[in-house]
Amino acid sequence: MNPFNKAVLFDMDGVVLDTEPLYTKAEIRLFGEYGVIIPEEDWSLFRGCAEQDFFDLSMKRYHITEDKHIFMEKGREYVRDEFKKSLAFMPGFHKLHKLVTQHYSIGLVTASPRHNLNWLQTLINLDELFEHIISGDETEKNKPHPEPYLIMMERLGVKPENVVIIEDSLHGIQAALASGAAVIAKTGSVPESDLSIAHRIITHLDEITHNMIEDLLQGDK
Repeated sequence: MNPFNKAVLFDMDGVVLDTEPLYTKAEIRLFGEYGVIIPEEDWSLFRGCAEQDFFDLSMKRYHITEDKHIFMEKGREYVRDEFKKSLAFMPGFHKLHKLVTQHYSIGLVTASPRHNLNWLQTLINLDELFEHIISGDETEKNKPHPEPYLIMMERLGVKPENVVIIEDSLHGIQAALASGAAVIAKTGSVPESDLSIAHRIITHLDEITHNMIEDLLQGDK
């Protein structure tokens, strides 16, 4: 049974872990091998995508005819290279984590597939930080559909009106809103105009306080 009856849910990339710049470096390297320079305005299309969706969308968009399995394995290898060099938590995450776990249940909902999370565990033990983790290949539908968040709420035993979700991508925010939860959007991964539909917009995790979370849970949106 959930002792709190309230929860704060986190996206992973760009919220818990400072991975977005690392993905960008890996993707520039990957697409560069095929003569593709990704336009600045296209990056926000990919943020928050599940892995399969990202590769399907990007290969079609940039007319890449490489075998999909080979292309994906290259991409995974380049991402891991970047992670090994400079993976870090987002500034302010540990302070926020301490605050949240004192008052709320906590879950991680990511578009990253389980094999990525398993590999990440060799660098950072995420299982110690969250009560439950849902990966991008554990649900039938992915963000921007709300299913991943709704399943997490079911696992934690909380209702949507008692949940705050922290996201940083348009797909993630759309999924969070559609779940019925309150949503805090963090800048940095996509244009700020993509975040305007969220209930709160922050630049740093340090801006999230107990009062902010409680105000959102009490309907001050």
